Amino acid sequence: MNPEGRDANRIVANELIDHSSWHFFQAVSWLDLAKRTQKPSVLHHAAFELRYGVEYLLFELLVLISHGLTEKQYQACLGDPKGMKRELRSSILNYDRLVEFTRILMSLDPKAPTLRYWRLDDLFRYWGIASEFLHFMGAHSLTYGDEKWFICALSRLEDPIREVWRASTETLGYGLFAIDKMVPEVRKAWDEFLAGSLCADDLKIRMSLAHPILRHRHQNRPNK
Repeated sequence: MNPEGRDANRIVANELIDHSSWHFFQAVSWLDLAKRTQKPSVLHHAAFELRYGVEYLLFELLVLISHGLTEKQYQACLGDPKGMKRELRSSILNYDRLVEFTRILMSLDPKAPTLRYWRLDDLFRYWGIASEFLHFMGAHSLTYGDEKWFICALSRLEDPIREVWRASTETLGYGLFAIDKMVPEVRKAWDEFLAGSLCADDLKIRMSLAHPILRHRHQNRPNK
């Protein structure tokens, strides 16, 4: 489904999908409408969907990496994206390190699908830009009534929206290995990589050597 060429009624009526990418679809749609109508107020709708989508994405990543949230943890997430970021980067979850580990291992397989490796710093850069449009931006004579302002504002918002939409549509899923499902050899490598006793180059060598053994074991495991 193409997010562009839609009017405001079609954008608002778009059927909800329980995924962060739905909000990014909406953001692209509003951005496109702003371009076609040259209406500054539409930019705020695009910014809202981008920011909400980033916050929803952080929640999705938190659920994936923590293998589910308790009700207490869920309530703590509401309205606190920076708290979610801190949780993802905590010593318990180590999101950034797991993304790097996953990327290294997937690079060893030439047939591996193209996955999304979200960087938290990038996501919060997008979130910050979107947030600018959700606060007072100055007198209309210096903003809405100024064509130059509109062009600059459109460009500033378009870059993060296009970046996050491209990542959402040109990849097949999140680049995160499930720690609790790692086979013993991979889990041992992960523990050492996390502790800093196994560098990226050594991880590649170890997993390259282990790959034929792991593949043989997988191919010959009994069917249940």
